[in-house]
Amino acid sequence: MTGYEEEAVEARQRDSNTAALCNEIVARCSVAPGADFEAAYARVRALSTVERDAALVRIRQLSLGDVVHLQVACPSCGHKNEIDFKLSELPLPEAPVPTEVEVELPAHALPPEPAARTALARTPTAGDQEDLLSAGLESESARRTFLLARVLVRYAGGEGPFDEAFVRALPIAARAAIERAIESALPDLDLGMAVQCPACGAGFESPFDVAAFFLPR
Repeated sequence: MTGYEEEAVEARQRDSNTAALCNEIVARCSVAPGADFEAAYARVRALSTVERDAALVRIRQLSLGDVVHLQVACPSCGHKNEIDFKLSELPLPEAPVPTEVEVELPAHALPPEPAARTALARTPTAGDQEDLLSAGLESESARRTFLLARVLVRYAGGEGPFDEAFVRALPIAARAAIERAIESALPDLDLGMAVQCPACGAGFESPFDVAAFFLPR
């Protein structure tokens, strides 16, 4: 990272769309300092979220070292907890992330005479994540509908693309089966942290803070 990326992080650290900032940082670090990164940004958006996050980790290691020191406040008592962890201990994916998954659909979730009993979905990309956060959807179910409509390629013999109305009308068992298949196909790379507060004993999850991750103070 250079001063260009430092300024970008500071300028957007209050932006609720953390995926957009993550994508931009990876794109900026893929070209010469200060160079146009529009083409690189498009390439980053096409990466899986796991591949994008792995790139973030490697950029952080190269720029600031392996150890991350964070300070997070306990939501129960407000105590500020000091956290240290090593990026090298994260389970970074070694094998390529699958681009598509085929799903065996539950029999009771299919039409009376389906042309096929499977669905095909592509795995979500960093661009999907960015657009999902930009959509400003308030409910978890609406977010799942938005994402499924983007990634569903084929359903019971019918070919996509599918709109949100189609996905919203799918049986909940079929939606759940597709979501589970996608989740199981992706390696587990969670940049959030489980914390137990020494002051009050409460356990909580500290979300990934892009600004703190790249701009330690």
